[in-house]
Amino acid sequence: MGDSPKSSEREKLIKRYGYSSRSDFAQISATLIQGFILINHGLFMAAPTLILGALYEHPEDELYMDDDEASWFGSIPYICTPLANLASGLLQEMLGRRGSGLLSTMPMFATWILLYSANSVTTLYAVAAMMGLSVGLSEAPLNSYLGEISEPHIRGTLVTIASSAISVGIIVLYALGSFYDWRTTASIISVVPVITFILMTQIPESPAWLIGRNRLEDAKKSLSWLRGWTSPNEVEEEFADLVSYTRHHVEDDEGALAKVAKMNGLLMTQVNAVFSKKVLRPLRLVLISFAITFLAAISGMRPYSINELNAMNCPIDPKLILMVAQVLFIGGAVVNVSFLQRLGKRKIALFSYGVAAVSIIGIGAYCSFYRDLSSYSSAVWLPPSLLLVINFLGGLSILVLPWQLMSEVFPPAGRGLATGISAAWTHLVVSALIKSYLSIKSRVGMDGVMYLYGGATALGCVYFYFCLPETEGKTLEQIEACFVDQPDTEEMLSVGASPVRHPENTRLRGNREERGYGSTARSEL
Repeated sequence: MGDSPKSSEREKLIKRYGYSSRSDFAQISATLIQGFILINHGLFMAAPTLILGALYEHPEDELYMDDDEASWFGSIPYICTPLANLASGLLQEMLGRRGSGLLSTMPMFATWILLYSANSVTTLYAVAAMMGLSVGLSEAPLNSYLGEISEPHIRGTLVTIASSAISVGIIVLYALGSFYDWRTTASIISVVPVITFILMTQIPESPAWLIGRNRLEDAKKSLSWLRGWTSPNEVEEEFADLVSYTRHHVEDDEGALAKVAKMNGLLMTQVNAVFSKKVLRPLRLVLISFAITFLAAISGMRPYSINELNAMNCPIDPKLILMVAQVLFIGGAVVNVSFLQRLGKRKIALFSYGVAAVSIIGIGAYCSFYRDLSSYSSAVWLPPSLLLVINFLGGLSILVLPWQLMSEVFPPAGRGLATGISAAWTHLVVSALIKSYLSIKSRVGMDGVMYLYGGATALGCVYFYFCLPETEGKTLEQIEACFVDQPDTEEMLSVGASPVRHPENTRLRGNREERGYGSTARSEL
């Protein structure tokens, strides 16, 4: 049976450019360096758990925290992050994606130094606030950068690789916390932002952002770097298309953004773009996805994990469980990378959220009946085992999917502010879950909390079944077509065509192969 015209057109788009395998390597290199920012995020995510494990319910310590103080310390980072997220949406338009990331390393370094010298609970609150601000400044620019530098066939993989860096940071902090007290750990970790700053000076700025600033020569050099350190002539075709695509959205989207920019400046330009249907529809999907994700990942319990595992009679050191959990997260990310192009994001997501819902409800059932299971000594392994399953699923899809969507569903016009709003929303949701966790638990018990989270995750799985489009392997233009008034259902649910050689590029690839390059795929931003 022959291919449909739409299928042929999709393959034509995917096959349009040909690059050597060095293109993938260059993009992965840039992603790994950007990933150091997410290592810092992981360190910040794990720090409250480590500190509360040492100070919460330990009245003998001079910095002892009660329930109220502990809930504030755990939630303050997520309350403060949205403020920086919104600011970063504008900063990344002024300073660039890489420039905003470089800026964020400065408060990261200051945060660890302040934590090392903290001598009061008030100072710890200030540390928590600085953690949130540091993460907020860097989160949106990082996702914009990954979405703008990558080829469709590797975009989802790059976001998964970057997301795994968070787990690396968490593992490092828990490992150091097993050997040193939290002050010494903070002093050791303070070197990470310095390393991050140095490495980030070695990668180029986003070509799309440079084009938007009419810095065409710099943009072409950046694209050449990202496509395998090749010559500007070899990226000429993609560069011309990228200029056309970027300028079409930035200058002409909704017919008036350029005029708005002249009259009201950068802020109003971004606001007007965000309120267009092209941005509002994917924004709605991203915001709902994040809410479902943090319920499925039981994020409200995260700062109290050590105490809760002890309360559930965890048979081994909870810190070891938390480290293994992050290793499994990375394992899930590896599986995601292995099957992403074959299965697409949608199928993997539906499987992951469905199993997570069952696992969370299983923890709730244990909490309801564990006294009746006291005669079964092996039953105490059930909660940590299910938590490990949830962490594996986090790397497989749960904690990766929203960031993958955020990096690719927004058009250039409004992308900066939309990613800032999305990142801000993530932390508002998590702060609400963390702040309310102990209060809800006091009313309905641990089992009630798990039933609540599990039920919400199950409803989220239903939402994804009806509303989540497939974005894997598709160009940004194809993804935009999923959010029109009457999208093509077949196109929405299909995985993009695999990148293959295009006959028109045979002569060009032959020249590359003579220079020692391989052959392969196309690129589209």
